[in-house]
Amino acid sequence: MSDLRAPGRLGLTIVAAGAFLLLAGVAQAASFDCKKAATAIEQLICGDPELDAFDSQLDGAYRGALDRSADPAAVKERQLTWIKKRNACADAACLLTAYKRQIPLLTAISDPPPICVNAVNTIEGNACEAEKSRRADRELTRYVAAARKRLTAEAAGEFAEPSAKAALAQLDASQTAWEAYRKAECSAVHTWFSTGTIRGIMHEDCWRSVTQARTVTVWTNWLQHLDDTPPLMPEPAVR
Repeated sequence: MSDLRAPGRLGLTIVAAGAFLLLAGVAQAASFDCKKAATAIEQLICGDPELDAFDSQLDGAYRGALDRSADPAAVKERQLTWIKKRNACADAACLLTAYKRQIPLLTAISDPPPICVNAVNTIEGNACEAEKSRRADRELTRYVAAARKRLTAEAAGEFAEPSAKAALAQLDASQTAWEAYRKAECSAVHTWFSTGTIRGIMHEDCWRSVTQARTVTVWTNWLQHLDDTPPLMPEPAVR
């Protein structure tokens, strides 16, 4: 692929991770606004830090599954069926079991991009690898958004953590620096292979691997807790 990407508009990195993870309390993480929780199930989820984190994790797993599935409509249908079963639960134990079963099923969904199925030549191979890179970009965007949501929640409310707002600004700045690094690194790879037809594939492979590593870093430093509370997003899988 000959056209090298410019830095994107994400906005997150890993600064002062240790200090942030020591913040007292657990910020709201559920997939919905707990202030507007209306049903008994929603109130139960919001009142339990473990369920709250699992609900956030499930939302991330679901969005990822939609992006990676060759049949998003089927994913949506299965998810609606699962929600009905979840809402039939009468206690926290039932809900925990439901989440622990559904999240792995969603994270396991990873169909090849349609353009890759019948790729047989260099042009089609480049297009396939470029789509894989875009998929990695979208995954990172989801994880960055979840991390920023956590920091934003920590910076607001009656028990606001003063350092969270400053940390968020620093994360935004360092994400821009990381994007510049990614572009420079993968441009160098493209230049190194510039005399061969494999240059596009090598560039995309670099872009994807660097992006996936970044996603793991964001998850490790910003979406986990020091106690036994589940992470706010599923552990990223290298695909």
